[in-house]
Amino acid sequence: MPALLALLVFFATGCRREPAQAGAASQATALPGQVMLRSELFFGRGKPGGGVVSDEEWDGFLAAEVTPAFPEGLTVLEAQGQWRDGQGRIVKEPSKVLVLFHEDSPARREALGRIVAAYKKKFNQESVLRMSERVHVEF
Repeated sequence: MPALLALLVFFATGCRREPAQAGAASQATALPGQVMLRSELFFGRGKPGGGVVSDEEWDGFLAAEVTPAFPEGLTVLEAQGQWRDGQGRIVKEPSKVLVLFHEDSPARREALGRIVAAYKKKFNQESVLRMSERVHVEF
């Protein structure tokens, strides 16, 4: 009998949680605006041979590679980054963070990949951090 009671409590508790979770899901889809991806690209500006990607070089890269792919708009943030390189050394460098809001489509994901590849090639970079998440936006 105690096992049956425990089982009933388990199912009763589970039933109470399910509608709450369903309510949270319906609230999330009822938010104003539209669902888009927020993608952030983190570009280290330190050059392997010394020096940094200059403001002029960055502006040229932005104009040639990013703006044509995302003409709707973008945000660039100044940052100070730190990461461990392939040889285990801690590297600190000035960075740029590119923030983009866009539709989730193969074309846009490919455009992000091309931007990352172009930056790595142009400035001989080991990596560019890329992050994307779904968000609700309203303009």
